[in-house]
Amino acid sequence: MEIIYSAAARLGGVGIANVVNHAVNAIYRAGYLKKVIVYGNSQGAVPTSLIKNVWFQPTKVFSSLSSRYYYSMKRMWLDYNASRYIKGHGCHIFHGWTHECLRSAREAKKQGAITIVERGYCHPLYSKRVLDEEYERWGLKRHPEGRIILKKYDHWHREETAALEEFEEADYVFVPAQFAKDTFLEYGFPEQKIVIIPRAADMDYYRPSEKKKDIFRAVFVGMLNIRKGIPYLLEAWRQLNLMDAELMLVGSVHDEIKSFLQRYKGVKNIRITGFVKNPVELYNSASVFVFPTLDEGSAKVTYEAMACGLPVITTPNAGSLVTDGIDGYLVNIRDVEAMKEKILFLYNNPDAGKEMGRQARLNIEPYTWQRYEQNLIAKYEEIWERQ
Repeated sequence: MEIIYSAAARLGGVGIANVVNHAVNAIYRAGYLKKVIVYGNSQGAVPTSLIKNVWFQPTKVFSSLSSRYYYSMKRMWLDYNASRYIKGHGCHIFHGWTHECLRSAREAKKQGAITIVERGYCHPLYSKRVLDEEYERWGLKRHPEGRIILKKYDHWHREETAALEEFEEADYVFVPAQFAKDTFLEYGFPEQKIVIIPRAADMDYYRPSEKKKDIFRAVFVGMLNIRKGIPYLLEAWRQLNLMDAELMLVGSVHDEIKSFLQRYKGVKNIRITGFVKNPVELYNSASVFVFPTLDEGSAKVTYEAMACGLPVITTPNAGSLVTDGIDGYLVNIRDVEAMKEKILFLYNNPDAGKEMGRQARLNIEPYTWQRYEQNLIAKYEEIWERQ
């Protein structure tokens, strides 16, 4: 079995690039890697002979463009290069990522290969519906009108066109959680084509440490924006008005949320830290992790918080591994009252919170990167044997 894996990421990088790195290393160790096609390499386990580095606009011609165009151009350029490589070399399985593999998947199918598209989020039409509702609710524009001349590169246009075409072309779509799968089913996608491969966390790095018994602290980690449900968390916290308590918001502040933060400026026990590269100490300073997101795939911060022994309050939409009432709570999106109730319970019952945190660590421990890699290879082998 020969696999070509393509991703608009730096092999050995962070974020999605870390997922890519674990996948590619697993494929290489299994002896299945024919070529990985990426934007750069900062790891040493996979030999350079198996890595095709793609160069994108070395003279920085497009750098001044809005990210909605720039990153689409970058993904499309990777797709073009991957399709050319596949045309000349072929493979048994091609694995690409959403928004960046339409041409390459089509070329792989021409050559008789099995095609996989990875989608780290919900179905694009589900995301569009939920977020359109949310922005309208707050009287905001989700994104400004695009430039007609650049329409084919517009990320939001491609979400409703190229992404859907990729799913139709694919033999399989890989998603990270049941909730993401459910959104595909909601839009009529064939269940037999959807494969769940749960993500992971570094259990040695993200681990519980002794918590200072100073105050009750709720922590959120992630981009501070509309999609993450920040307005609802702010309102829940304001209404609770807890003594000896703090809400810590950890992450970059998006322009769209600044007016909301201004409204809650008078709430003195809200702290905004900005982006923190390694938030493990902040997790371990907290009593509870709160993540009221509206739209995710499988939020890695929920894995990290559970690994640090925190009870987690989140929504089903987070695609988390939280078991309601055991290691945290699941509340519906936009439900301020339910969020308040769960935070207040943990505030009033610290021993229950500690027990939930202990369960969180136990329940998340199996979800190591080794397990992710084993699941991925097992799925490739299962798919290949079916042919």
